[in-house]
Amino acid sequence: MEGVGIWVAESVHESALVSLLFLPPFLLWLGARGYKDWSLVRKYDSAIKHLGLKTPTGIKPTVLKVIELENHRKRVIVQAVGIDVKSFRDKKGSIDSSFNTIVQDISVSKGNRQNVEILISDKELPSLVTFESRKNRLKKPYSFLVGESFDNFIVANLCDIHHLLVAGTTGGGKSYFFKQAITGLLKSSQHIQVYLIDLKKGVETRPFRDLQNVRVAKDEPSAITYLQAVVDEMNRRFDFLEEKGFNEIDPARDGFDRIVVAVDEASNLFTLSKSSKEVKDRSILARELTDKIAKLGRAAAIHLILATQKVVKDTIDTRVQTNINAKVCFKVNSIPSSTTVLGNKNAFELPSTKGRAIWSYGTTELIVQVPRLNPDELNAEIELLKKKFNTPNSPVKMPMLSVGVQKKKKNPNVQINDQDIEEVDVEESK
Repeated sequence: MEGVGIWVAESVHESALVSLLFLPPFLLWLGARGYKDWSLVRKYDSAIKHLGLKTPTGIKPTVLKVIELENHRKRVIVQAVGIDVKSFRDKKGSIDSSFNTIVQDISVSKGNRQNVEILISDKELPSLVTFESRKNRLKKPYSFLVGESFDNFIVANLCDIHHLLVAGTTGGGKSYFFKQAITGLLKSSQHIQVYLIDLKKGVETRPFRDLQNVRVAKDEPSAITYLQAVVDEMNRRFDFLEEKGFNEIDPARDGFDRIVVAVDEASNLFTLSKSSKEVKDRSILARELTDKIAKLGRAAAIHLILATQKVVKDTIDTRVQTNINAKVCFKVNSIPSSTTVLGNKNAFELPSTKGRAIWSYGTTELIVQVPRLNPDELNAEIELLKKKFNTPNSPVKMPMLSVGVQKKKKNPNVQINDQDIEEVDVEESK
């Protein structure tokens, strides 16, 4: 060995000696890395083949490469000539099982529309996220908490999304989300009015009734009156915009509050009942008024939040859904229900974890764990909001929209207080 060393030192040029020392280890590393990449591609390609996807001519999708990302994630690039990305999304549950991992997103490659990208992760979402631990993220006006995704915590803003649909069967966390979203909007905003429609006699939204910038409708006739009042206000704002030459309402500039109409269990209001013509006519009118707000409310700084557990086509009018591009969908009991809301079956395939939902906005669709606001925490937040809105220095810029007539007191000498006023003529209040 000593003689070989002397011969190498005397006979081999220095540059070749460096190559001799470093090239074999590099080639060995490169080979190991190549084998690892090849084995990953082969593994996921085999899993994709088991899905049974193929074109009418029998061409099957092929995994081209697997890119390892940070946070325990991988991006699987699939060549899928002639196969729509929707076919992959419909197979999301099967992909989860075949890959033995969590599918975060399925999308068309930006650089090549013949390729589909499947983003997967070994990371699990937490089963509980609290409102208290995330409320410090409510920094921008008119924002609310959406939930923890695999990448980050999502906060949405009404000025960006305009309207929101919240759907899911009983027990999934829909009601908790609805109330924490309203709380977040009130907490993050100054110039805001909220009109709640709660046809369970106001039981679900009871805590909010103590706030002077919130009104609650507890039955169908009151709900119709509220919606009509909001549409009348919207028309008044359009007259203002035309007069001033503005494109949309700016609360800080124009002296208007941003208005939120939030309907809890919208199916009770919008489903066309066969019980009586009067009830059916109310539902039709409610649909028409809501459709107007959905179509035109953005420019007038008026927004809709619709929540429902009965996810069928008759619940939310198709015309309204067309104008709502932000959705939070919890687990549903059937594929048609998921398809009605999201256009795919992903909400049907969600785990039964309470608070697990899908956040869909535009082309983005992410699984999230929404924050939970328990009743005691909600009451504590309401007390803080009272100090903000129930004072002479309230940041609300305009009187609340009034609806209806006053209750009659048996004793005319007794002064009527706010709790005794249910309805006042809208035009008189203006």
